[in-house]
Formats: sequence, C-alpha cells, structure tokens
Amino acid sequence: MSKKILEHVLGPVEVSILTKEEARALLRRLHVRPWQIPWIRSSDPLVKAVGAKPGDVLRIVRRSETAGESVIYRLVVPG
Repeated sequence: MSKKILEHVLGPVEVSILTKEEARALLRRLHVRPWQIPWIRSSDPLVKAVGAKPGDVLRIVRRSETAGESVIYRLVVPG
C-alpha cells in the first residue's frame, strides 16, 4: 500500500500521530485509559501509510456533512 489511501476522496482529511505528551493530555481530558479508546490494527493500510506503531495514538480528521469535520482518535494495536 502506498500513501494513495490518504488522497482518496472518501479518505481522511488529515491523519497525525500524537506525541506521548499529547496522548497523555487527551486521555486525561477524556478521563479514560489507553485501552478504552477505539483501536486500529497496525496492519491497517492507514496505519501503514502514516508509519504508526503499536502504542501510538492517531488523530484522524474526516469530512462530515453535518459537522463539517469530525475528529476521532484511535490506539494502534498489534495485528
């Protein structure tokens, strides 16, 4: 897979890997543990395209007809 997945019209607008400090701040703000946020496998083409590793937290921005943009977070897990 190449980075073409990031260019697809139905793909995300932006994908970034949070720093450890940003991830800790997010988890504190949401009052959750890392395993409580939705997971994404390290074998997912999106994860491979951005070069994330298990343990990383991804910030994914997608287009939304109702909200304009929606931001979701995913914990990269092995698999």
